[in-house]
Amino acid sequence: MTNPRMRAAVLGAAGLATTMTIVSACSQGAVDDSDGAETVGLIEVQGDSELALDDYNNGALLAVDDINRAGGVLGKDLKYTRIPASVVDPQEARAAFLKATDRDPAAIFGFPGGGSLEALTREVDGAGIPMIHLSSDGKLAYGAEGGSKWLFSVNPDDVYRAVGGVQQAKALGAKKIGIIATDETFGRVSTENSLDAIEEAGLELGPVRYVSPTSTDLTSAVLDMKDVDAVLSWTFPNILALQLQQMQQNDLAVPVITGNSGPLVVANELAKGPAVDNLYAVTPCEPAIGESETGRRFAAEYEKEYGVPPTASATQVYDAQRILAAAVEEAGSTDPGDVLSALEEMEYSDGACASVYKSDGAHFLGHQYVVIDYAAGSKPKIVETVDVPEADGS
Repeated sequence: MTNPRMRAAVLGAAGLATTMTIVSACSQGAVDDSDGAETVGLIEVQGDSELALDDYNNGALLAVDDINRAGGVLGKDLKYTRIPASVVDPQEARAAFLKATDRDPAAIFGFPGGGSLEALTREVDGAGIPMIHLSSDGKLAYGAEGGSKWLFSVNPDDVYRAVGGVQQAKALGAKKIGIIATDETFGRVSTENSLDAIEEAGLELGPVRYVSPTSTDLTSAVLDMKDVDAVLSWTFPNILALQLQQMQQNDLAVPVITGNSGPLVVANELAKGPAVDNLYAVTPCEPAIGESETGRRFAAEYEKEYGVPPTASATQVYDAQRILAAAVEEAGSTDPGDVLSALEEMEYSDGACASVYKSDGAHFLGHQYVVIDYAAGSKPKIVETVDVPEADGS
């Protein structure tokens, strides 16, 4: 597949300690840092909405604990404020973003879904505060229609999630692939990428069904998949869990390949047992069994604290919080322009999800997906790695 944003990537080997390489020195901003640095997380927890899970905030809290135990940022404890932000309601998302900017933080992270953020990029430009978002939406890439120089993604480019999903389906012997996707930005963008990947792989496209993120019955969409060899599911965790349960109820035992919703469903037991027998996820990491020593250490700490293994989502927020803190420390200031320069020029090699994070021209920080087999009755297994070239931002 040809991606106009791609160029060849050369990443350095990961170190065990935090390493940042800065190409040019950051200027000192004329700001008052006497109160220390603050980050704001635009993320929900259980109870904020029917779609919310605690994974994101759990990762953020552990990161703050680790940062402050190590001495904080600019010699003071890092402060963290969470503001609930809807991933499906643009007006609520805008209100949350404005609350975040009113706090004048050093940096912001959040918005697991790209749809809400796509409508906010002009506000992001106006606020002038560095932000790491959690979506892999290519429309938010720097240089794309919804992008901003202030926006960075902790994820790799979403094009390659779809490529990895189709490659896994083909490796499992699939000839005909169906798609179930949520009717919002993530589902539609992932579906568009999948259509190209299916064609390039020489496979047959089966039914494509879009469903609401708040659906409570997927019977029609599930039954439409009765003649396919594999299903790509680009959906939210609640929808994926419902899909898996209803596929089991209707004796449809074909592989289901999804994204970050897969680990969230498994870790939170939204579906379990035979319902996840054929579940695969194309996700940035599985920290407990990945290559990163920091990731394995984080996974042990997370499970001790919360009683469940961390998902990629929790791990990415853990990394985003630490990357932002490192950028402020390197800048020597909470001045937004200095922090932005540090983010653009840094190579961060103490990641728990990706061993190395490095901004490319499109402001993607991550450059690898792994394919996880979540078969019931066995531990998750990494069955494939998908390397993602750097994007040039054009």
